[in-house]
Amino acid sequence: MYNNKKISIVIPCLNEELSLKRILKNIPDFIDKVIVIDNGSTDNSVEVAKKYNAKVLIEEIRGYGIVLSKGLKHATGDILIIMDGDGSYPIEKLEEICSFMENSGYDFVSGCRFPLTNHMAMPFLNKAANLFISWLIRIFFKIDVRDSQSGLMVFRRSVLDKVSVYNRGMGFSQEIKIKAWMNKELKCAEINISYNKRIGKVKFRKIRDGFKNIHDLFELTRELKHN
Repeated sequence: MYNNKKISIVIPCLNEELSLKRILKNIPDFIDKVIVIDNGSTDNSVEVAKKYNAKVLIEEIRGYGIVLSKGLKHATGDILIIMDGDGSYPIEKLEEICSFMENSGYDFVSGCRFPLTNHMAMPFLNKAANLFISWLIRIFFKIDVRDSQSGLMVFRRSVLDKVSVYNRGMGFSQEIKIKAWMNKELKCAEINISYNKRIGKVKFRKIRDGFKNIHDLFELTRELKHN
């Protein structure tokens, strides 16, 4: 528990055996429940998760948003953490983020990787696409988000009652941030984090996923205009 609140962490997984081991062996003591959602791994990811006493869910339908939605439904904490399972995000930063959120009264805090502390950690095209999409979001939605694609997010359970996310793919990350920042009942912020080169094969398809995320932004603008 943290500040008398239960904490659940949700970790999406697809062939992350090596990075998952590093993450799970360093899970902070204040986290009450660890949920790993496997999306069809062919390595030993599931076995590693079970070895470290994580609750393992299996999702056969591929999709980042599908996986996270399933994990969040099983998360029981008062505070929920989403963190990618590729080993690139600083698990040692979680306590600082929770403290920042609690002490400042935020409902949603997202890790911001920019400016990069390790310029070799993110390929140039990934960085360019992220910065461009984040710029579009600031223009379209008039919100101050610098890292729209960040896979490290900490938020209160109450956020899920006020924000509905429908994106089944990589666009889940940007949609939940946009809707949280635009909700006048929620207080949101970013916090700078370090970022490491991921362990294992990159799942993000630079061109296809980049254009899909941009397309999803236009769809989201239409959705919000009709609400």
